[in-house]
Amino acid sequence: MITLYQKKIVTICICLYTLISMPIVTAETYQSHGSIYWVAKKFIRSHLSSQQEQKPEIKVGKLDSRLKLNKCNRNLQAFLPKGGSLMGKTTIGVKCSGKKPWSLHVPATISIYKNILVSVRQLQKDTELTAADVKLKKHDLADLPYGYFEDLKDGIGMKLKRRVLADSVLTPAMLKKQQVISRGQSVSIIAQSGSMMVRMAGKALGNGAVGERIKVMNIKSRKKLEGTVTSSGEVEVEI
Repeated sequence: MITLYQKKIVTICICLYTLISMPIVTAETYQSHGSIYWVAKKFIRSHLSSQQEQKPEIKVGKLDSRLKLNKCNRNLQAFLPKGGSLMGKTTIGVKCSGKKPWSLHVPATISIYKNILVSVRQLQKDTELTAADVKLKKHDLADLPYGYFEDLKDGIGMKLKRRVLADSVLTPAMLKKQQVISRGQSVSIIAQSGSMMVRMAGKALGNGAVGERIKVMNIKSRKKLEGTVTSSGEVEVEI
């Protein structure tokens, strides 16, 4: 007759046999999340290191801890998903092209900082900017979808289209160039070809600011030309 003690021994033996017979599943069976993060970060750094002066800040989001992917028998590959960006909040694709392929998107935040032009204080509409009105301040470019200026001299001499507060980022849409030529005004036309330069009297056929292209008419020949407005109020044309 089998005693209670013997029954317990038999039960323990069966359990041990079952555990020994089961396939062993270890962490090495699955791709570690850490290796996926590393590939994503390496991809971002390799694509930004040659383009940016300052080292970008990269934060890779966490994958669901319950996610288990087969360990890849090849090196993982990272890629930028269609429509993706290497700035701000984005995703980086990581895939396995091995025997048991898989692919996923890893969330990431990429911050790239640069010194850009901002207002020193509150400025009113139509203010003509001087060196005392602007300064350079470090900003994350991901937060500047409307453009920016990187040099102090870029804004000096331009006029504000609207009132801005102190420390406001100055964008191209906020500023307008000073008009130096008005329609109908008499202007000097400078035509240059190589080392030869010819100056002639002309008439402006439109308004123009420094650096803008406008049409002018040669008073003598009545020929219409197009040229670039200079800071001295002349119009340079190419011949």
